[in-house]
Amino acid sequence: MSLVADASVLDNPAAMKGLIARVADPLRERWLQQVRRTGACRHPIRLQGIVRRGDQVVYSTAGEPDRALLVRCGNRRAERCPSCAYEYAGDMYQLVYAGLAGGRKGVPESVAEHAQVFATLTAPSFGPVHTRRDDGRPCRCGCRHAEDDPLLGRAIDPETYDYEGAVLWNWHAPGLWNRFVTELVRGLAGDAGVSERTVRELVRVSYVKVAEFQGRGLVHFHAMIRLDSPADRALAPDLEITADELCTAIRGAAGRSSLQGHAGDGEVVELRFGEQMDTRVLRGEEDGRELTPEQVAAYVAKYSCKGSHHTITRADTSPEQLRENGVPEQLVQMAAAAIRLSKRSGLQGIGKWVHMLGFRGHFVTKSRAYSTTLGELRDTRAKWRADRDEQLADDDESTPVLATWQYIGSGYRNPGDVLLAAGVEASIRVAREALHDRRCRPADDT
Repeated sequence: MSLVADASVLDNPAAMKGLIARVADPLRERWLQQVRRTGACRHPIRLQGIVRRGDQVVYSTAGEPDRALLVRCGNRRAERCPSCAYEYAGDMYQLVYAGLAGGRKGVPESVAEHAQVFATLTAPSFGPVHTRRDDGRPCRCGCRHAEDDPLLGRAIDPETYDYEGAVLWNWHAPGLWNRFVTELVRGLAGDAGVSERTVRELVRVSYVKVAEFQGRGLVHFHAMIRLDSPADRALAPDLEITADELCTAIRGAAGRSSLQGHAGDGEVVELRFGEQMDTRVLRGEEDGRELTPEQVAAYVAKYSCKGSHHTITRADTSPEQLRENGVPEQLVQMAAAAIRLSKRSGLQGIGKWVHMLGFRGHFVTKSRAYSTTLGELRDTRAKWRADRDEQLADDDESTPVLATWQYIGSGYRNPGDVLLAAGVEASIRVAREALHDRRCRPADDT
């Protein structure tokens, strides 16, 4: 059930009934405490279970409101669950920042001295679309579009736009990225005048990348690329390569990368990156501005929580339904193209990714040695929370703990609970904004 608080909820008899029942519940404070512990998750998971320490039961959901424990849904998409996305973005910030600046999360400080480049690789053109140029020039359609113009990203001539080619590019984009990494190593070898094998023995390419959907429905990649020693990420590569030389190698590798992708029914399509790309050296001066670890980490964290469009789902795929839900026409056509492609022999799997317009890769990926992992960050947070759990604080740590859990549902049970949870979410959001304002306030601001 969607967590939306508006006046219409108060006119809903079911909402009022649920609201009154929750307020009258003797365990209402405990229920609110559970909601706050999930950060007012939009679609909390409801669990039943017990925790034993040895033969003693130290916790049971039998005494909880509704005989259930609420836990986060864990959805990273901000439009689906702002609370879980906020936590995911925080973890992503820590992961990226540790790999850039070092000195935290088990990453040595010395990585900050390695060659590091922030690169953006885009998709090619599948037909002209409405755009808003930075230099103020009009779009190819002859108009100057406003920032909120719904035409932005839409094909200028839908009849000639290659929607199926665009979906196939999304489908094969993860494989094209892998080709890019291979080409980057080959390029570094060619620039240094040594063999590819020698480069792999002297240099390790470490990276973290995030996929971002553009208005035209195609993904492009933002990547932080760092060069380390293969023996230890704390050490610089044994082959001297400057950040500027790495920029050149990245551009060359992106231009050379190509992939023969399966297009269904025995057909093959060649895929490449677009001509537009950008490389920036970390802490390098460009247009009088310095690119810092904080900026890059915040940028990657922001886009790690975005999707194609929140109303495109696996079940809701007809063009008419998508238009009724407010999906831009460009994305409607992309989704329709994905459905058509899923009917081709060998491409049936693309039907599971209509909601992602064919993109099947992870939104955030990293090389093994770049930084910490999301799993390690979550384990650390879970341990910190367990250490603060008053119910287990006085127990003997040497006694084994056994927990048994059963899934019983997801989401709030009625519109009344939705309304109360919305109030908790609003209070948490206000507190976060106030904390952000205090952190960003100048030291001499009274």
